[in-house]
Amino acid sequence: MIRFTLLIALLCGGALAVLAQKPAAQTKKQPCADAQNQSEMNRCAADEYKKADAELNKVYQQLLPKLEAPHKEKLKTAQRAWLAFRDAHCDYEAFIFDGGTMQPLIQYSCMEAVTRDRTKQLRASLQENSK
Repeated sequence: MIRFTLLIALLCGGALAVLAQKPAAQTKKQPCADAQNQSEMNRCAADEYKKADAELNKVYQQLLPKLEAPHKEKLKTAQRAWLAFRDAHCDYEAFIFDGGTMQPLIQYSCMEAVTRDRTKQLRASLQENSK
C-alpha cells in the first residue's frame, strides 16, 4: 500500500512538473508522449531502453582500448556485476506490477534510467583515461 501511495505521489508530482514547464515550443518533446495506449507505451519504453543500451555499449567499446590489461579486466568484472545489479534492481522495481500491463513499462523505464546513469559513469572514465 505504501508503494502504491508513493507511486501515486510521484505521478502527481510528475504531472505538476509537466504543468510548470516552459511552453511546448521551448521544451524538448518527450520520446513516448504520443503513445496512446499501454501497448504503445510499453513498446516505446522498450525502444528507449534499446537506444540507451546501444549508447552504453558504444561508450564501453570506446573505453576498453584506453585501458591497460589489468584495468580492462577490472572494468569487465565491474560491468558484469553492474548488469546483474541492473537486471535485479529493475525486476525489484517492476515487481509490484508483476502480471499487469504496466509491468513492462516500469521494467524498461527503470532499465533505461539505470543504463543512462551507467553510461555517464563510463563516459567520465573515458574522459579521464583519454588525457
